[in-house]
Amino acid sequence: METNTGRDTERGESNTDRMSGDIDNIKSSFTQLRQDVAELLGEAFGLGKHGAAVAKDSAADAMDVLKERLSDIKGRGMQRFESVERSIEENPLPAALVAFGVGFVIAKILSRR
Repeated sequence: METNTGRDTERGESNTDRMSGDIDNIKSSFTQLRQDVAELLGEAFGLGKHGAAVAKDSAADAMDVLKERLSDIKGRGMQRFESVERSIEENPLPAALVAFGVGFVIAKILSRR
């Protein structure tokens, strides 16, 4: 009978060792899971910051292009204005007649309302 009790004790120790090993495995798995989640969150926030930086750079580039185009349009507008101004200075009578004609047409259109 003592042999059966000895076997039961060995089985109990064996089961306890197995459970202890399983608990250690679960603990290490949870530790690894915690580290993986922390790493994933860190990468997600890092990508968010990177995305914001890329968007900021793109917006700055777009603003530079827009400023360049507006400057170009302003320059062409000034050239046109100077061209019209020179034309008026060189031919004042035809310019005055054109201005009078345009004013007359606008007055007729507005008086009909």
